[in-house]
Amino acid sequence: MLAATAFATAAVPVLGAGVASATTAGACESATVQYRIVGADGNVVGADWTSQGGFHLWDTVPGSVQVRLAPGQTVGEGCKYPVSLAEYTTEGPNWYVSGHQSLVDKATVYLSADDVAGTDDAKRTWQKLTVKTPDCYGQIDLYGDDISYDGKTGEGTAPCPTSPTTSSPPTTS
Repeated sequence: MLAATAFATAAVPVLGAGVASATTAGACESATVQYRIVGADGNVVGADWTSQGGFHLWDTVPGSVQVRLAPGQTVGEGCKYPVSLAEYTTEGPNWYVSGHQSLVDKATVYLSADDVAGTDDAKRTWQKLTVKTPDCYGQIDLYGDDISYDGKTGEGTAPCPTSPTTSSPPTTS
């Protein structure tokens, strides 16, 4: 499952992981997702493609996040893997004092067999996720499902992240 977290002040921590589950039942299995942060200038920020989980600190808020399926995977016909990027306002500059959070913006793409990395990808265009940047304190999450962690009830929604008692979206390390 993917999860990335960022708090926007002067530095941006990112928490990421790399597995997404397919939205179609049957022959679809979990797949490894890779991502990279792209700055507002269009250049890759920090490391290139990664599926590494854990907490990461970035010097800038990402302009966008590009996503793809890692090389060497076989994706069944009709299998789609949701990957979402969500931005929340927070009450503080880091997870431990972020307090109540509110969803501001969310983008979701669905990766398929067309999105598996190959050996010559220099001219390929990858799917891109972009959300509004936080006005002050904020958190940006990258995760492997299409649920809106917006605090509402009903299908396709779930509780907002709240420090330090919950981890929504679910994270892995």
